[in-house]
Amino acid sequence: TAELFARKGMHVVLSDIQPEPLAALSKKLQAQGLKVAHQTCDVSEPRSVQTLADFAEQTFGNIHLSFNNAGVAMHGVPMHEMPLNDWRWVNDVNIQSVVHAIHFVLPRMIRHGEPALFISTASIGGLQVNPNWLTGAYSMTKYAVVALSEGLENELKATQVRVSVLCPSAVATNLSDAKTRPTRLGGPTERPEQAFLREAIVRVGVTPDYVAGRIWQAIQDKEFYILTDATAEPVITARHRRIEQALVRAAQYRQDHSD
Repeated sequence: TAELFARKGMHVVLSDIQPEPLAALSKKLQAQGLKVAHQTCDVSEPRSVQTLADFAEQTFGNIHLSFNNAGVAMHGVPMHEMPLNDWRWVNDVNIQSVVHAIHFVLPRMIRHGEPALFISTASIGGLQVNPNWLTGAYSMTKYAVVALSEGLENELKATQVRVSVLCPSAVATNLSDAKTRPTRLGGPTERPEQAFLREAIVRVGVTPDYVAGRIWQAIQDKEFYILTDATAEPVITARHRRIEQALVRAAQYRQDHSD
């Protein structure tokens, strides 16, 4: 996505917690004449996000797009068996990173008053809990990103900042290989439970290039919910049907117990 945006003419600041691959990608894109800079950032740390925002403004000026895409997977383990450090890790990266962007980046975008976009990556897991992949803890964080985005859309209607939430299904990335748990949460870790996820996203996942193109189209069309495919439709519609049925039962109970 960063590469596509740069090719479209944007000035792009790349950021990641891993300095070596970050610098390598930045150097590669710069060598192609693209306007790219990079800054290492641990998005689970508030001051690190503040430093990133400062760097972006100092390097390229006003921020017009914040793509809050950092995340870690937490599939394959029943929630009651998860170590507390893993709970903190998935919370701090998947939820607090967006909170930190809301606190340190979004006010700058509102303040300059120019058209801007605040886009956060949730997941298809932000719209349903996969019954086969033990995604409770992961989906919990992604539901939060959807709710944060819906709330921001309501709150920013009077501003020039639009909001979108990206809810991709499987994407063939190295998400399942993340070992970058911060030292304060126990340090780097490799979770053997992620092996099935690694196999699944390689087998059925779309490419990052495909997702980048989908995001670009959605930006042009001013979409709020950005989905990459409809494979989860049966689970999502079944969930919504249960909610609708609960509303009917609540209304009936109210009617039956009215004086």
